[in-house]
Amino acid sequence: MYGLINLRCAEVLAAIPKTHVAEYDWLMANLQQVGIPDYQAKYRNYWRMNSARLCSGFYAAYFEKFHECQGVPPDLASLVIALYEIPTQKTGRQSLQFSFATKFLHSLDNKAPIYDKLVARFYFFKKPRWNAPVAQRVQCFVQFHQFLQIEYARVIESELLAPSIRAFRDYFEPQHFTDEKVIDSLIWGYVSLLQ
Repeated sequence: MYGLINLRCAEVLAAIPKTHVAEYDWLMANLQQVGIPDYQAKYRNYWRMNSARLCSGFYAAYFEKFHECQGVPPDLASLVIALYEIPTQKTGRQSLQFSFATKFLHSLDNKAPIYDKLVARFYFFKKPRWNAPVAQRVQCFVQFHQFLQIEYARVIESELLAPSIRAFRDYFEPQHFTDEKVIDSLIWGYVSLLQ
């Protein structure tokens, strides 16, 4: 699959909006503003949190926790459970927001991989059943995230996406993208292209 990204690199890069890079760079350069509503609005928009239609109480607690964790990235499993305990709907309904937990973690440690449905599709990850016990679902997602950490390190070490990473950097001139974030963006662009 990495060979196909390299082969179709120009198309993959064209599938990635330039705003993807500019908005990310702004968010990473201004992390200290996480308590400001304007920053939170941009963060929610960039990471597609608004489309999840979560309640305002969840967002308030999410950013409060984010502010508390500045400089000290939390353990992913603990973070997922902490976010699960916050109701995501006004009715008090809770839901597992693993993708937003990885985006939270990545914002504090930009070498941490990001989980979303496109990355899951690329690696043929089978999500746990929605009605499985929470601890079991969290364990399954965290194991996949650990796989991503190992896999991204292998991709970087073996230079499996080196031509595409260079092309990404030349084309977009990002300021705050680690190789891990470039890999994430290339996968996102490639899967978007296939769809």
